[in-house]
Amino acid sequence: MDHTPLEVGLVVLGVVILLMIIAGVLVIWFILAKLRLHENDILKLNEDRSTGAYINTHGHFRDSAIEIDERVSSSASNGHPPSFSNGSSSSTVLTTQSKLSLIVKDKEYRVYAQSPPYGQILMTAQNYHKSTTCSDTVVPTEEVQVVDKVSNIPKAISKMLAKDWMEGLPTSLLFNGDSKSFENMFSFNKGVFIHRTIGKEGGSLEVSGVTLIIPPEALEDDTLITVGIIWDKRHTPNLTRKQAMLSPVVLCQPSRLRFKVPVTLKFPHCAQRIKKDWIPQVLKREGALSEEHSWESVTLADYDERDITDTHISLKLHHFTLYALVGTSQHGKTAAKLVHIVAFAGKLQKDSFFKPRLFCLDRYKEKLEEVEVLTKKLDASSKMVDTTDLLIHDNGEDVMLEINKLSDDWNLQTDMKEVLPFEQVWHSFHPHCTMVIKPKTTNVSEIMCEIHAYQNGEDNNKAKLRIAEQVQQSISPLSSPEDDPVEGLKRQLIILLDPVNSVGTDSGDWRDLASKMGCEISKIRWLGVQSSPTRILLDKWFEDKQDLLDLEQIMIDVNRPDAAEEVRTVINKLNHTQTHKKVVNSTSLNLDSS
Repeated sequence: MDHTPLEVGLVVLGVVILLMIIAGVLVIWFILAKLRLHENDILKLNEDRSTGAYINTHGHFRDSAIEIDERVSSSASNGHPPSFSNGSSSSTVLTTQSKLSLIVKDKEYRVYAQSPPYGQILMTAQNYHKSTTCSDTVVPTEEVQVVDKVSNIPKAISKMLAKDWMEGLPTSLLFNGDSKSFENMFSFNKGVFIHRTIGKEGGSLEVSGVTLIIPPEALEDDTLITVGIIWDKRHTPNLTRKQAMLSPVVLCQPSRLRFKVPVTLKFPHCAQRIKKDWIPQVLKREGALSEEHSWESVTLADYDERDITDTHISLKLHHFTLYALVGTSQHGKTAAKLVHIVAFAGKLQKDSFFKPRLFCLDRYKEKLEEVEVLTKKLDASSKMVDTTDLLIHDNGEDVMLEINKLSDDWNLQTDMKEVLPFEQVWHSFHPHCTMVIKPKTTNVSEIMCEIHAYQNGEDNNKAKLRIAEQVQQSISPLSSPEDDPVEGLKRQLIILLDPVNSVGTDSGDWRDLASKMGCEISKIRWLGVQSSPTRILLDKWFEDKQDLLDLEQIMIDVNRPDAAEEVRTVINKLNHTQTHKKVVNSTSLNLDSS
């Protein structure tokens, strides 16, 4: 029986479809078989992820991309990572050789990793040492040393933590819950904190005007203590219109930690005549930041003593939580608080708008640091151009910002007056505004303006801001110094020191120069977002008429012989020039006398 072409085609199509179905079933069966085969591995990896780190049956320790084992006297492993045989197909995660080792107390540990943060290495090593020694305490950062395979010289790990968390330095990193696990550390950008391990002997912490003093015997065990300030509106008290925020929100961790002896917490406030015009009230918010709690007044169960001075408040506390100072005017009085009016502006550029940003801040320096970070995000070239103080009274009147004088070559594109609402100022929400100014021609190279700040209705009580900027000619460190040896030195040092040392060697960079010049942490952070921090530091050095010999010594101290050689070359050149001038002058005098 003959079949038509259509029937033959249908049969062939049916066979193809059947084969595709069989192949699909086989693929699904193969995938399920592989999943069943590795089910234990997957469960084990999930367990590891939840615990953050573990010690396997061979005594090695793994945390994320780090493996650590205790170094033995015989080099049986020849510096290679340990071989894991725990049944996991992915057990040999790392193939790199050990690049460094850690000395914790009297033990040395080898570290195998692909360049993780030193903070993570530190926390992993601390946990490993705690596990292997069956200790209940965490080894302080100061007692951990790094031994680099290249130099073979031990150094404190604290020196390697310039860009990571470390004890004793301000940071935006905060612990969520258990402070003994690196897994519980997260970045909280709306705050600045300091961490330090304190035990029975007591100790102190200080950051952004906040000081915590823990006396001896207040703690039974070594505890990682955190103190700092936050400026996240989600964690500030809900205030009435008449209540004023008078202090930063102060965070103390671990939350609910109680002390055998009261500890002293001291933090700043911005109230004026606080004892005569104000009714101050200390508030607390129990629990960690991740928990939902309301603010309430502290009670005698929370503290032993309370002392309020003209600029600070001091509390003798029994336990940790969040604290803040608020206040209302006394009956028949009009209280006042002091604020900063701060102007930020980017670089003045030809044929471009000039946009000064004006902020109203409570008068503590940490608020200023916060706004510096904010303005840098809006404009990387932004800098503070002027600041002034202003008293804000409890009269409900808004703060006015008014341009009083402006260069003839510029036109204001916004209103002459800007308004900052009273309630936002009174509640410390640091309100701000932006003024937009446009050049009349394309060749304008400078601007001068004066801005008055005052509370509405108080025209006779004005604070003044003055802004004067010029267009700066950009200078490349690769361009010719035009026979100026000092400028030539600056450009050479910019090339050498501006690149940040990220390889963990002893060679210093601009951060070490800033530290040697006595810059505070906040200033070093600010320098880090400038186009050339080395240029700013060197300009300051020569502006203060510092000695080149001292600069040469700094370069030697921060292990930059190449930079020291550049300084020495300029010193010799300048000495030669001065000697030549003396010879010329002496010859001229001899000729005159003859």
